[in-house]
Amino acid sequence: MRDREIVERVRDATDLLALVGQAVKLRKQGSAFVGLCPFHAERSPSFQVVPNRGFYHCFGCGKHGDAFAWLMEREGMTFPEALEQLARAAGIDLPQRRERPAAEVDLETRLRAALEAAQAFYERQLDRHEAARAYLRQRGYEGPFVTEAGFGMAPDGWDPLVTHLRGLNFSGELLEQAGLASRSERGTQIDFLRNRLTIPIHDARGRLVAFGGRIMGEGQPKYLNTRDTALFHKGETLFGFHRAKGAMKEGALVVEGYFDVLQLHQHGIHQAVAPLGTALTEEHLKALGRFTRRVILCFDGDAAGRRAMEKSLRLALPLGFEVRLLELPQGEDPDTWCLKLGGEAFQDLLRTAPDWTAFMIDRAMEGKDLRRISDRMGAFKDLLDFLPYLPRTTESRDLFSSLAHQLQVPLQELDRAVRGRQASAGETEQAPAGAAPLPVMDDLIRSLLLLSTAGHWHRVQELPPTWWEGLDGAPLLQALLDAEGDPARLPEGALAAIRHLEAQASRQDEAGRDVDALFTRLETRYVDRELQANNRLLQDPRTLVDAALTNRIMARQNELLARQKDLARRRRGAMGGQP
Repeated sequence: MRDREIVERVRDATDLLALVGQAVKLRKQGSAFVGLCPFHAERSPSFQVVPNRGFYHCFGCGKHGDAFAWLMEREGMTFPEALEQLARAAGIDLPQRRERPAAEVDLETRLRAALEAAQAFYERQLDRHEAARAYLRQRGYEGPFVTEAGFGMAPDGWDPLVTHLRGLNFSGELLEQAGLASRSERGTQIDFLRNRLTIPIHDARGRLVAFGGRIMGEGQPKYLNTRDTALFHKGETLFGFHRAKGAMKEGALVVEGYFDVLQLHQHGIHQAVAPLGTALTEEHLKALGRFTRRVILCFDGDAAGRRAMEKSLRLALPLGFEVRLLELPQGEDPDTWCLKLGGEAFQDLLRTAPDWTAFMIDRAMEGKDLRRISDRMGAFKDLLDFLPYLPRTTESRDLFSSLAHQLQVPLQELDRAVRGRQASAGETEQAPAGAAPLPVMDDLIRSLLLLSTAGHWHRVQELPPTWWEGLDGAPLLQALLDAEGDPARLPEGALAAIRHLEAQASRQDEAGRDVDALFTRLETRYVDRELQANNRLLQDPRTLVDAALTNRIMARQNELLARQKDLARRRRGAMGGQP
């Protein structure tokens, strides 16, 4: 069986509605099922699943895909991993995969085994180490959560872990590749983590990939992660993400360290994650973006925490996140503050966390004498990094007016500077105030949408869906047909896109509503696509050795060529016989 046939078989055997329904509460609407989008925060449903077409689509954030895309987006899987999981769930046996060299797969398996053996060793050491257990109690960790979090203890010695794992037949080379061992100045192999409380680090799928170590007394560094390996990349991994990804309906909470995350998780605030010894990166944010478009940044209440918060904000806003900022009292961090307030009170803080605008305006104005031109221009320059990302609302216009007054800058000049910054960031084409951006859309879909809103949705509905369902913008057309051509019945995001489309419609669009000519163009495009697909099949070496398959494809090819010729004749007839 060819690869494409296997993929199609697995896709057909997968219940997309049940798969998505595990994470999203859906209700039926026409041929689709709608609900609140799991990829961004919204109050009214813009997300739909169309089971008979095998796709999901959000009209608010544009996320779109099939069952494979769902697992790749939500679980961080590669396509082969998604295929394997869905095939296993459907009871379909896959042929032996040959994408990855056997040596690479074998190395990964041995690395994971070494890490799991190290975790078991660290946990046993913690059971014997009263000072470490007392330290955890002092930090507020007791009972089942100590086991759930996987706390352990790296003994105070040069090589107890290495000696233990070598005794289990793990090679010294493998222990270094796993990040568990390093070399001393004399070249002997020693434990990478020594005399530290250990914390396991997992990837997005919950697989152990590395360890963090926390010193319990004086010394530096306070926290130490095992090195980057084939399984672990600090700049891409978020601590706690495997637990948090299913709890981000109200947004992701980004904090600074392990103990911040663990304390919050222990108090039921499961959406907390943290970078691992690095600043927040674009890769971190892209991982969060698979689950939410809202981020709450909460860093320590000191100068370093403020700088980290500002740097993260500069990174998140251009990626389209809705950002809120939670600043803690001086000297507090999420770990200590959650312990003092309790989980419910901390949750209340999150719900009322302010939008980033007030924080950044206060930050820009802080310590400046606005009577002095140099200070006013300094504040103006600081704000220009953020103002282009304000939503285009009446409130934003009021804010612009207030800022112009405080900085003694003409409002027109403030507008001009912000537009210039937007243009330099590639935002040259601005949508009307409050309008959703128009999704990428094929010209034929555009014409079918305008035809449907003009009252001819019945005629569009009679067309074979295979003519248009693969074109850009097809989910919007499907939603409009389900709404029987009435845009008012569409989800908010889809309605905004239709209104935007209607506002842009020109006389050329009106002239292009020759229905028969439009349908002929649509069918011609479909036949052209089918011919191209057939040609690829004819060139496939596996087709050339199968005479029966070749005959079937050639018969289909002849049928399509005759249909193409007939369509060309019809187009010439519509043009008055002109060639």
